[in-house]
Amino acid sequence: MTRLLTLLILLTLNKHSMAQNKIIRKIELDSFSNQTAMDMGLAIINLAKNRKQHVAVEISRLTHTVFLYVDDSLTADKLNWLRRKANVAKRFEESSLSVKKDLQEGKMTLEKTFGLDENDFLARGGAIPVFVKQAGMIAIIAVSGLHDEEDHKIIIEALKRKYLKAGEGHH
Repeated sequence: MTRLLTLLILLTLNKHSMAQNKIIRKIELDSFSNQTAMDMGLAIINLAKNRKQHVAVEISRLTHTVFLYVDDSLTADKLNWLRRKANVAKRFEESSLSVKKDLQEGKMTLEKTFGLDENDFLARGGAIPVFVKQAGMIAIIAVSGLHDEEDHKIIIEALKRKYLKAGEGHH
């Protein structure tokens, strides 16, 4: 009985600490199309506009861009931020925010640990890979224009009703 109680307490503690630190690492869908990309991109833009926030959004398949928007108030440099964040998500097959947190926790850097040029790779929040069940990673959603954790969060908040399973976090 004591062993079972200890196990339940440990599971509860782990579940609580995991919930506080949960970062969405990827989005998994049954299917993905260019129409899906457009719907996702417009959902992110509409949420940002409703909040009076200014963002750049790019959704790319692994070889080409299928959706791109840069708010009029942002500079063209945001395209570079989108590219660099997306490169991290593509390389590690998880969100750029989760890579950032993993690097911080492990006291690592993209350049020293992985030999990646920071002109091409940026471990900051705002890029999340999209996986299709039974197919693997198929696209990357990237947002820039807000604080990096907010870039990540706006993707989750814009897509949670239609594209994320119940119980997936919002960090």
